[in-house]
Amino acid sequence: MNKEVIYVRIDEDLKKQLDMLALEEQRSLNNLVVYILSNYLKEHKK
Repeated sequence: MNKEVIYVRIDEDLKKQLDMLALEEQRSLNNLVVYILSNYLKEHKK
C-alpha cells in the first residue's frame, strides 16, 4: 500500500492532548491520527 504524506496545522493544546493519548496507548502520534481518522470514516459510512 502506498503511503501519502499530508501536513496539518493544529492548535498547540490539541497536539499536546494527542501526544499524551498516543503515549498512554503506546502508539506513535502518526499511528494514533491514522487510527482516529480510520474509525471516523467507518462510523461515517454507517
